[in-house]
Amino acid sequence: MGISRIASATLLLGCVLLPLADAFTSFKNPTTSSLLRLAAGKGFGQPSGGGGSNRSGGGKGFGGEKTYGDIAVIKDVIDTEAAMNEFFSSNELWHPLFRNLATSSSVPAMSFLGDTNAPATFDFDNAQAPWKRLAGIPTDDSDKQVLASVLDSMHANLVDIPVDEGTKEDDNDVHFLEEGRRMLAISRFHVLQGTKGGCMDSYDRLFCTCWSELMELRVKDEASTGSLIVVPEYELSDLRRFTDRNLLRPIQWLGMEADFEIVSMQIGKPAIRLLHKLQDMPDEPWKEPEEGETTEE
Repeated sequence: MGISRIASATLLLGCVLLPLADAFTSFKNPTTSSLLRLAAGKGFGQPSGGGGSNRSGGGKGFGGEKTYGDIAVIKDVIDTEAAMNEFFSSNELWHPLFRNLATSSSVPAMSFLGDTNAPATFDFDNAQAPWKRLAGIPTDDSDKQVLASVLDSMHANLVDIPVDEGTKEDDNDVHFLEEGRRMLAISRFHVLQGTKGGCMDSYDRLFCTCWSELMELRVKDEASTGSLIVVPEYELSDLRRFTDRNLLRPIQWLGMEADFEIVSMQIGKPAIRLLHKLQDMPDEPWKEPEEGETTEE
């Protein structure tokens, strides 16, 4: 079972990430070859029992701590009513977006959002609104360099997960598959250079990017899609606190926690990953159809 699932994940990663790697081939730097190796589905997972990587600067995640589960949740004890009042009263210009995201009129947030007659469709192109329709891939050369470095670190950390394709599937195999399917889901990328904790302009820029992306993913409403927002100068502890207070808790108040997986992490650089309707791993391994066999029902 392990060998088929690992091979399937490797094949899928290669097929999906190759177009992304092409976007960075204009950069003649060491990360390009690693991106292409990643896209080609080569070099995934260190064999268990030795031969692990000695790379430095790989960041936290994949070969180290997981980037899913409860690893990035801050367990602060708060007054929920007071926290909701502070958040929504501080972000009144965002109320139309929040109301449109809310899953029903009975979710906790609605008592702070006022008008329950939100338009059935959301106006993303309102020039007076704080949210923005953002491009899915950076166009600035410097941002592309940063993103290429982060993707290279993802590759390195995925390689660091020890897998053994010749034995029964174990925790390391599951870890590899879980990280791999999250990588596959990321379809949008942002780099916010110069954004730091403790700066109001930086806060506003990061807040705008995160909520604009959450709405983008929600409007498209496609399963297993996501956005990676890289903030190179942010301290991870500050980023986790920002994520908890401004994303994780509000998403729960809006009743959207079942549809979004949100985590702050550091893999090469600090980043926030937003995943929408992440699908479960299939119970059965993917199998290539035999000759003459059709996959159509």
